[in-house]
Amino acid sequence: MKPLQLKHQSNKIVDRHPQIGVIAKVTGAAAVALTLNGCLLTSPYWNQVFANHTAKVPIQAFTQNKSKQVKFECAKANHGGLYPPDAPAKWVLVEKVSPQGQALLDPRGQKVYGASTSTTLPAECWRHDGLTDQWYAAIRATQVSGEGDSVGSLVKFKTFNKIGLECLGRENGKNTSWGGWIGKGCTKTYSNSNSNIPYVIFRAEA
Repeated sequence: MKPLQLKHQSNKIVDRHPQIGVIAKVTGAAAVALTLNGCLLTSPYWNQVFANHTAKVPIQAFTQNKSKQVKFECAKANHGGLYPPDAPAKWVLVEKVSPQGQALLDPRGQKVYGASTSTTLPAECWRHDGLTDQWYAAIRATQVSGEGDSVGSLVKFKTFNKIGLECLGRENGKNTSWGGWIGKGCTKTYSNSNSNIPYVIFRAEA
């Protein structure tokens, strides 16, 4: 079975509307899209390298829903995808984290909440590759939608590689909005697809 091919994918957007219309259109679309699924996992990032698999891994996510915990899970992986490649991955709970109480505001007044931890991963999440003498693991973040006691669907957080994180910072800064990255090809997607990859694969050298 061929290893899963993953790549960073960008999208080009052409809009010929007048400038004022563009600003209103983009701002509105960004706000809607951010509300629907603006959940981001920014650390670790794709192909990040750590010194040792027994060291703590910094995990950082952002969400617009402060009323539900963010669940971080890990699984075994290889350089091309989850492991084993011919069977469903076994996801192991790392930690459930409540988003911070104080919102992070952008100049437009949009709110996001951080959820983070720094912890060693369970041993069953690491896979040692004998050929490369490297350790591989994957992390994903999910959150149940809904406010208060209401329960909705499961939201899978979007992920990034290093270039994607640069894109995220650049586009958010350019648009002075937490939703500036939307539609700019910043997130990690499957090859030849616009579908976001809901997990991150990284490795440790020892």
